[in-house]
Amino acid sequence: MKCVYVGGGKGGSGKTTTAHLLCLGAILRGEPAAYVLTDPERKVRGEGRPYGVLDGRLPENLANILSTSRATLNGWLVIDGGGNRPAFDREIAAEVDACILPFRASEEDLDTVAQDLLRLPTSVAWPAAWSTNAFAERSAQFYIDGLLKAFPSRVITPPIPFVNSVAELLGASLGSPSSPVRQTARKVFDVVSERLQEQPITAGREAVSA
Repeated sequence: MKCVYVGGGKGGSGKTTTAHLLCLGAILRGEPAAYVLTDPERKVRGEGRPYGVLDGRLPENLANILSTSRATLNGWLVIDGGGNRPAFDREIAAEVDACILPFRASEEDLDTVAQDLLRLPTSVAWPAAWSTNAFAERSAQFYIDGLLKAFPSRVITPPIPFVNSVAELLGASLGSPSSPVRQTARKVFDVVSERLQEQPITAGREAVSA
């Protein structure tokens, strides 16, 4: 099983949306997937979803989930982190195959993700909820360019586009996702899957065992 952690120090950067998109994309590509909630301030909502939703809010529950995932031969486990938990980010990043840090087009997000990339040397950043308006996209490109200059090869492109209907991913029940959400989910999964096939995004579990 491939285990992906979607984390980062800033709240509202797109972690939860990215994690759900990755799970949905896996299912749409015929791969089993499970989403793991770790934020103790949020409720578990798994009704009507084509992928599993697991409760990792308690440390012992999350430890059991991670332990079980190591014995599973196929599928995807996607762990959704919470904001402002640097120690938690470090601990989980060391246990997974990939650590992804979504960030939005703002100076605050850029500052936070740069600090996270320094703290988590095996992580990569991914622009999320990016505008699809050509003018706004060009204006926001300097955030990506600046991060790439400071951290070559550690920024995933293309950005995850903003989708108006993506809020349905976070509802009480997913139901039947709209076409834009399905299309975005497939792209998110394909990008992560291809990067993991070419080379591990992080040294995660290998670094720990070494």
